[in-house]
Amino acid sequence: MCSNRTDPRSRRLVGWVEPQAKTQRVRDAKGVGFLLRSTQPTALLVLGLLLAPIAAQAQKAPAAMQVEAVREDAAARLMLSWPQAVTVERQQRGRELTLRFSRPIGDAKGIEGIPGRLSGWVENTQYGYDSLLLVLAPDVAVNALPQRTGVRLDFTRAAPVAGERTEAERNAERRLDYYRALATLEEGEVRAARERLRGLVEANPRDREMVELLAQAEERLGRWREAVRLYDRALVLSPDRTEVAEAKARLLREFGEQVRLDFDLFRVKNADVQRVTRLSGVKELGADTAFRFALENRIVDVDQVPRRDGPPQAFHGRRSRAELSLVHDWDEPQQTRASLFLAERTVGLGVGHSVTHGSGETRAAVHLQEPAYTFIEGIVGAGRRDRLMVAHDERLWQGLAASLGGAVNRYGLAGDPNLARSASVEGWVRYTFNDEGPIASIAYILDAEYVADKTERIDPRGNVQAPLPLVSREVHSLQLAIDHPVTDWFRYNLQAGWSHDRRNEGGPFAAAQLAFAPLATLEFGLRASHTISTARGTGNTVRAAGGYLLWRY
Repeated sequence: MCSNRTDPRSRRLVGWVEPQAKTQRVRDAKGVGFLLRSTQPTALLVLGLLLAPIAAQAQKAPAAMQVEAVREDAAARLMLSWPQAVTVERQQRGRELTLRFSRPIGDAKGIEGIPGRLSGWVENTQYGYDSLLLVLAPDVAVNALPQRTGVRLDFTRAAPVAGERTEAERNAERRLDYYRALATLEEGEVRAARERLRGLVEANPRDREMVELLAQAEERLGRWREAVRLYDRALVLSPDRTEVAEAKARLLREFGEQVRLDFDLFRVKNADVQRVTRLSGVKELGADTAFRFALENRIVDVDQVPRRDGPPQAFHGRRSRAELSLVHDWDEPQQTRASLFLAERTVGLGVGHSVTHGSGETRAAVHLQEPAYTFIEGIVGAGRRDRLMVAHDERLWQGLAASLGGAVNRYGLAGDPNLARSASVEGWVRYTFNDEGPIASIAYILDAEYVADKTERIDPRGNVQAPLPLVSREVHSLQLAIDHPVTDWFRYNLQAGWSHDRRNEGGPFAAAQLAFAPLATLEFGLRASHTISTARGTGNTVRAAGGYLLWRY
């Protein structure tokens, strides 16, 4: 180990003296010499009067520590002393010996030469105002003998038991294993890092850093429950670790048990008005399984709705739907979801599965008879959709992530399940500029659906009519977003951008949300948005306003 290398743990020394300070003193001294040579006698007299107090103060500066080092083949000795009496505190951790004195070290030039004079005994030194750190060579034992004016350090070779490693070697090996696992995790090989860390934690159950790093690996693999259990273990080992407590609270806030009530008002220009209330929640069932539910009620007002057996009519009424799901997290970073869909004259089923790896997630799902409320015809006429989809999300590198998915769809109404078929593509690429403060990001978003077949009929008036007004769309959007947690209890989110539908119309969009959390278990918020109804193919604007109330238990 080179003597000028700085060990990160040496930063705990008090009053660290930067190397450039010495260079600055030399430079200042040269400047004074130039001034003395170039001034007149009167100026010299004035300058002498000004510098006299400084010189007197310098004479009163405390004496620096004296260093005496002796190296032999089988032993070594280091004497650190002052002209006056001094006391010393000693602390050793592995190969690191820290000495703290009751007097300042001063300009101890001999400290930097200790590793060279005691080669094979001391590998590195660092010092601050009143503290000195010595990094011992492997298999070196030290005996500190306090003196009235300093301390004497006697170095000898440690005598390990035959066939066994020393405690210092075991500590060094543990640290090396920890940094290997950390490097593997930072390289994106999360599964490999997790397997390595599992073995290390099993062998070193009281190593808090290893337990924390394993929790981070489990979290990145989507196994949030296991991450919470490991964070609990780390808090038992170090109860004052606020970072660990915050990480646990964040996971419980995002994935834990909760009940949420949402309410929104939607106004589609030249079309309908909808008032939507939604109650959703999560309940843990044990064995890494959760029950999720979502109950929705819509009050719809629209002047004209096409009918199969007559002219269009107004509709002013209520529609409801529900989704009940069981979600199970497997020991491997995989998740399975089974869902039951319920709505007016509709019962459907869904099964989905996702696999998480170090830098992304792959999802696949099949939904049969899922209630489809994209179109007003579907809300009034018990619309449903069959869907087979697959998607993949990936963190490409620092700050950059992407997603791409595709699906095939079949749409229908009550009594007529095959009215339209399509293929859809969805994806995005997002770059996040920063991780703290106002989090700003820019994203490109693709939302495309291509209609392959659509049923058309002749209404009683002789006009061609499609029971479902599904049209092909290919919407390209550019979005700017800011998410800012201003305090622990208040945050806001802003989004704005432009959507261009290559097959229909497009336009600007914007959204804003305010969130308040007066209690750790209670949160509420307000939101508003202005968008374009690209899914209906009309290009009509959609204005929405609403809010939510969330209770975590």
